[in-house]
Amino acid sequence: MKSILLLSLPLALADGSQKPIGDAWALPRGLNPALSDKYRPSSSQTFSCLTQPQIVLPISLLNDDFCDCPDGSDEPGTSACSHINSSVNPLPGFFCQNKGHMPAYIPFNRINDGICDYETCCDGSDEWMGVGGIKCPDRCEEIGKESRKAAEERRRLYESGIKSYNKLVAKAVLLKKEAEDKIVAVTGEIKRYEGLVEEKKAELKKAEEEEKLKIARSGSVGDEWKSRHQKLLDYSKGKLSDHQEKLSKLFDEAQRLKEELDKTEKILKTFKDEYNPNFNDEGVKRAVNSWEDYLAAKTTEDVVTGDYLSEVTNLMYEIHPWDDYEPEDDDIAQDVYAIEAFLPPFLRTMVHEQLSSLRTSLVEYGLLAPRKPKQSTKSTGTLSPHIQKLTDDLASTESNLSQKKTELTNLENDLTKDYGPQSVFRSLKDVCTEATSGEYTYSFCHLGRATQKNRDGSSTYLGDWTGFDRRYDDEIEQEVTVIKYERGLKCWNGPERSAYVYLRCSAEETILSVAETEKCVYKYVATSPAVCGDIATEGQESIVMGEAKRQL
Repeated sequence: MKSILLLSLPLALADGSQKPIGDAWALPRGLNPALSDKYRPSSSQTFSCLTQPQIVLPISLLNDDFCDCPDGSDEPGTSACSHINSSVNPLPGFFCQNKGHMPAYIPFNRINDGICDYETCCDGSDEWMGVGGIKCPDRCEEIGKESRKAAEERRRLYESGIKSYNKLVAKAVLLKKEAEDKIVAVTGEIKRYEGLVEEKKAELKKAEEEEKLKIARSGSVGDEWKSRHQKLLDYSKGKLSDHQEKLSKLFDEAQRLKEELDKTEKILKTFKDEYNPNFNDEGVKRAVNSWEDYLAAKTTEDVVTGDYLSEVTNLMYEIHPWDDYEPEDDDIAQDVYAIEAFLPPFLRTMVHEQLSSLRTSLVEYGLLAPRKPKQSTKSTGTLSPHIQKLTDDLASTESNLSQKKTELTNLENDLTKDYGPQSVFRSLKDVCTEATSGEYTYSFCHLGRATQKNRDGSSTYLGDWTGFDRRYDDEIEQEVTVIKYERGLKCWNGPERSAYVYLRCSAEETILSVAETEKCVYKYVATSPAVCGDIATEGQESIVMGEAKRQL
């Protein structure tokens, strides 16, 4: 008998009011059953406003299509209090039970608006008045079945995606370990090459010393080399003597000009001191002003003093030991090894400064062979085959050392690079995905670059990978991982191109859509197992079964 009474209650409450029947009472229309205790009438058939319980109203005012409570809590099943801000009204909306599907709230202003809101209220209970003759039959079984099918597909995709994700993580762990092992190995190779470089340097230095001693102690120098050495010595002495003579004349002339300048300056100084400005002679005045300007601009660096000329002259004569220089046989042998050694040590600097002109003269006199265009030796002499081999070996070892140091730097940078949570994107490095959208084919490569290809085969560079971000995906109403590609080809009269790939969980790498959201800014929506780990920690029910979360 009690069950029959309960079934008849909805019919008795068609007007939406609260009416007791014996000890039972009906849940007000539009109210979530979880809040039933707050609306259960008192013995005096009254109820209190939810946020202002001091306001007590008769139960007959509940759902009477008039807003009595300041917070609107007396009208859970009508639109009478829809003008009250949601921050004030404790009720989130009209509650649709949606049996056979998932319950949901619909805004109060959409109650009895003459529209069947099946996407939210599939049971049609929001249109209980039938405004304008509208009828919204209950479609929850049909919609619920489709929703469960879609939810099952999402669950299947999630489960397959999480399996692929776990494989990527496992692979990333191995790749990271390989990189760490490689760093250890390359570091060891660098130390080995550093040791080899030092050994080869020492070996080369020793061989060069032995080569010099061998040449010095051998009698193979011969009269021809002695003769050529003597000719070179005589020629250099003559050149030096000629330079000394010209330099001496130049200094004498400088001294004479200085003395004349001193006399002229003395005359002008006397002229200025005795000048009477009261005569108003413009020509004389200009001359005096010019003299004063000359004195102001003159610096001590412009003055060539007698002490300076004397010092240079003395220095010039200090090189006279050249006249006493006579080479020994051992000196000649050393000179054969390097042309620099043809000159005594105290003149090498001077000769180096004029090396180019001196070499030309030596070639013209037949005292020195022309320089070979591609000759690469440490001196102007010819290296012996043994020395040449050691030199080449050293250069090769130093090159290998440099390459290993570069490799180590790249490995260390790679190890510290952001590859996402658990370095999962390390497994996808250089993996590319493409899809055609309209007249273009779009692609992106993980940790690489994004491009836009035209039908004629030409491509436009959209940007290089610059990192990751977290952004809200409006379509699925979730925050997702975004791959950033920036600093692409500059648009005509616009910014540099850029692309942002919004990733959703799936077992496959695919591009779902591409859109130019702003000028030269492209939004990709793609799928990848690499982001399935994002939702694994947030709960399978609320994320994978996202429809329930959105409806509630």
